[in-house]
Amino acid sequence: MSNIKSYLNKRRSMKRLSSITQPMIADATENQGAVYTQICSLWPNIANEMAEWSYPKNLSFAKATRHNGTLTVWVTSGRGPEAQIRSQELLKNINMACGFNAVSKIIPQQTFELHKKTKKPLHRLDKSTSYLFNADIDQSTLHRLEQQTNDLRSPELRATLIRLGTVIYSKQ
Repeated sequence: MSNIKSYLNKRRSMKRLSSITQPMIADATENQGAVYTQICSLWPNIANEMAEWSYPKNLSFAKATRHNGTLTVWVTSGRGPEAQIRSQELLKNINMACGFNAVSKIIPQQTFELHKKTKKPLHRLDKSTSYLFNADIDQSTLHRLEQQTNDLRSPELRATLIRLGTVIYSKQ
C-alpha cells in the first residue's frame, strides 16, 4: 500500500523539460554538446546564401577541450572550391554566433545527396514557374513530343525535353 502512495506522490510533480528532451536528442549532440546544436540551428543565419547548398555535418574537438574545433560541412557537389574559399567568412560568422572561438578549421565535404541527408528540397520553385506544371497542352502535341523523344534511353532526359516542349508550345 505504501508503494502505491509513493508512486502517486512522485507522479504529481512536474518533470523538467531537459529530462524529457535529453533522451530524444542525445545521439545528435552526444560528443559536440550545445555548440554543435547552436551552429545547426543558426546555420541559415551563419551561412547566409551558402545555407542553400551546405549543412554542418560534424564538430570535433581536441581531447578535453570545447574550443578551436574542426567543423565538417556537407557541400553540394561542385561547390567545394567555393566553400573552401569562403571558409574564413564562415569561421568568423560561426565564432561570432557562439561568442567564442568554437571553430578554428572548416573541412568541406562534397556530397551528391545533400537534399536526402538534410531532408531539404532539392530546388525551390518560384510562383512564376508554376505554369510549367499546369500548362494546358492538347493531347496531340503531347503525343507528338513523346514520339520525338521515344529513342532516348535516359528517362530523366526524355521527361525534361517533354516538359521543355510543352512550355515552348504553350507560349506559341
